[in-house]
Amino acid sequence: MTSLEAALDAVNLAMAVLIGIVQLVIYPSFRHAEPRGFRAWHESYTGRITVFVVPLMFAQFGLLVYLTIREFRPIDGIALGACLVAWIATFTLSVPCHGALQKRGKDLPTIERLIRTNWVRTIAWTVVLGCGIARP
Repeated sequence: MTSLEAALDAVNLAMAVLIGIVQLVIYPSFRHAEPRGFRAWHESYTGRITVFVVPLMFAQFGLLVYLTIREFRPIDGIALGACLVAWIATFTLSVPCHGALQKRGKDLPTIERLIRTNWVRTIAWTVVLGCGIARP
């Protein structure tokens, strides 16, 4: 295993753990937040979580692209495809839900849509982790 593969494995694990916590703990907790002050709390949450998510997303994508181009292996292509699915879901599903919550405040249908559609990202980033584990 090269040092780049080890770095990618660490990033993959971090993304999978982070999205698992978001899916199973953080997003469901939105249901229980008080309506009053929800917007301020949500703005604070999104700003703080972004500090962790964005660098991991870019590191993972960059490492996957580099490793896939350097020496194409089908498992890396699958991982890159799953990573792209997670990115697409982030910007077409999750970001609009967060935008709606920021604009309207606590809205249970939007929270439920966020939880339901976030499974796409959760599964995709778990597949990326699995590909790294399965890499020869």
